[in-house]
Amino acid sequence: MYIIKYFLFFCASITIVNTEKRFYMKQVIILSRHNLRTPLSKYLEIMTPKTWPAWKEKSGYLTAKGALLEGYMGGFFSDWLKEESVLSSGCPTEDVFYAYANIKQRTIASAKAFVNRAFPNCNITVHYSSTVDPIFNPVIHNKTAAFKDYVIKEMKAHLKSLKLNDSYDLLGNILDYNHSKLCETNHQCNLKTDKNNIIDVPDEKPNLWGPIKIGNSVVDAFVMQYYEGFPINSVAWGYLYDQEQWGKIMPLSRGFHNVIFNTSLVAKDIAKPLIKYIADLCLGHNVAPKVTLLMGHDANMYTLLEGMGFKPYSLINQHEIVPIGGKIVFQKWYDVVSRQNLLKINFIYQSMKQLRDSVPLSLSNPPQFELLELENCKVDSNGFCLWNVFEDFLKTLIQ
Repeated sequence: MYIIKYFLFFCASITIVNTEKRFYMKQVIILSRHNLRTPLSKYLEIMTPKTWPAWKEKSGYLTAKGALLEGYMGGFFSDWLKEESVLSSGCPTEDVFYAYANIKQRTIASAKAFVNRAFPNCNITVHYSSTVDPIFNPVIHNKTAAFKDYVIKEMKAHLKSLKLNDSYDLLGNILDYNHSKLCETNHQCNLKTDKNNIIDVPDEKPNLWGPIKIGNSVVDAFVMQYYEGFPINSVAWGYLYDQEQWGKIMPLSRGFHNVIFNTSLVAKDIAKPLIKYIADLCLGHNVAPKVTLLMGHDANMYTLLEGMGFKPYSLINQHEIVPIGGKIVFQKWYDVVSRQNLLKINFIYQSMKQLRDSVPLSLSNPPQFELLELENCKVDSNGFCLWNVFEDFLKTLIQ
């Protein structure tokens, strides 16, 4: 009789676990790219004889719309994490929520927009350094001649593998490049055949000058125009009128970033301070807040993705793989059935339409979610991998 009662109690316990919530979120680390900013390049004016649309803000600054869009993300994250019982109502203390941004105006302003909407009237502090911050500064740390030679060799190999002639044809037509000051001054007017030169500047990230750099700078400006909501006939002077045209031009941006960052050894070196910071939060080296927001740049995300060995991914309803306002979200969960801690990583981002149309976000109208996978942490059917496997992997990265 005792055995039967015990068996019935055991079955009832399983039923309760299966019908109630099985997975509980415990900790979240959000690595974010700043939101919508003005174009960065100082040389756009000499790349075309055409007049560029005017912006209200300074070059490289977060726009008013960028602050609005990042606020939407902050409001969504607040609602989502409260629903998951990670956050509670009221103003969080810094052991619950901690915000840390790079020193640039666009990163500080993005972080402030996020927290002001996530926690209205709470006066949350956004922490940042008073000088260049090594956590976010995407520079090479290995100063040896052998490593420098390796970096240049890998960049040359990536450059050689690019197939961008169709993209260059479209770019040249959009810019009327043959009549640009850059063409007239340098007498290099064929984007398909002009040479890409590797710029070797000590204590800086790998960089290039040439057609691929021109392409990346111009595409960045076009993308920001589109997100800002410029009329379609003003975005790239009306040349990017459908998804097919965007599909032709975007490989210039992806190609540039692949050459700069898409080598695991280089990415690991550049991202090491950032990976170390995240590892300390995950490994319990310091008392970690429940939620940490790290507001950085696309370079931080590209190098972390490559340096940590993430599997290739694509984002639906987006032409970029690291769009403005996009976030790599590390989540620590607990499984009450297996009694194990688990890891899930999502890329959470706004679609092109959500960005251009300033679409408010909510639990019923969320941003886009894409599951990310690490090569060294196999996921199950629910998108989880074992937390202890992730911990062991992190230890190998920071040795």
